[in-house]
Amino acid sequence: MSKDETRKINYWMRSNLNVKNGFSLFELLTVLIILGVMAGVAAPATGRFLNNLSFRRQVSELKANLRYVRLKAITLGKDINLTQGDENRIFLLRGGLEEEKILDIDQDTEIIMEPEEIIFSAQGYVTPATLIISEDERSRTIIMDPLTALPVE
Repeated sequence: MSKDETRKINYWMRSNLNVKNGFSLFELLTVLIILGVMAGVAAPATGRFLNNLSFRRQVSELKANLRYVRLKAITLGKDINLTQGDENRIFLLRGGLEEEKILDIDQDTEIIMEPEEIIFSAQGYVTPATLIISEDERSRTIIMDPLTALPVE
């Protein structure tokens, strides 16, 4: 081997052996810290979103049960009286239908009915009524439309 070839091989070995592959510990720690800060900022917002979603589901559950009672009164051709049971989550249906509906709502959710008894007629009418569903600082008012007997927010 000539001196020129030896020099080329030595130069190539020095230049290629000093090349570092991968990330340094400092770079990895920096990325982990940034990801931790981002997760810390996003977690509370995600929790609030899930709580709001749960409350909206409970409001939808209440409205669906009110529509169910309306439909039952019309299909059976008999008036149905709706009252609340001892628990906040229970609706008692009397008149043309003897049934107890258990709503899928949280224990700390409160439902206030005004008046305490709502009458769904076989002709598709309902006595004027207001229902207030509340949980913590959130609340929704649902008004029963007397002409269509449908819940309106």
